[in-house]
Amino acid sequence: MIGWNAMEDSELLFHLKNGKVPAFDTIYARYWSDLYKHACCTLKDREMALDVVQEVFTWLWLNRETVEITHLKQYLKTATRYKMANYLRADKSRQQLINSLYYITEKTVSTDEIHLRELKTRIADAVSSLPDKCRTVYSLSRHEHLSHAEIASRLNISVKTVENQITIALKRIRLFIGGILSLLLLLYFL
Repeated sequence: MIGWNAMEDSELLFHLKNGKVPAFDTIYARYWSDLYKHACCTLKDREMALDVVQEVFTWLWLNRETVEITHLKQYLKTATRYKMANYLRADKSRQQLINSLYYITEKTVSTDEIHLRELKTRIADAVSSLPDKCRTVYSLSRHEHLSHAEIASRLNISVKTVENQITIALKRIRLFIGGILSLLLLLYFL
């Protein structure tokens, strides 16, 4: 029997159909380099080209018993072209998806930032509309992070008065921003 490398493509295909691994290895060694170069030149991406050629040969091996090939070299080139077209379509779709995700993310972030700024402005307006004593107690609690006892000591009032003033402040702020908060939540979830 002659060596695998000396066989014609038609003989290799016959042995390939019968599951002879050396026939597949010979076909692979004979055509891999040319297919890879062609894919690299077309795709301009070595990893993608490698994937394309590997998938062509994997498909050939998996379908060896049923595939009907008369001209092996032409068949492999055509299969590589089809696989490259599929990769380019998939890559284009993937890139479009990535671009749309970036757009959505940028839009969402900027919209969220706008809503957050609006909410902060509303809270600041609500705080500024509080009575002086209530505003002072609230600011010491929320901005200076003082405890109720520390606020009571600083302002010479009882802890109970501090608690009452904070409760009043929070109720008024909630009422003041309630409308805008509902609107923001509605816009956020639409």
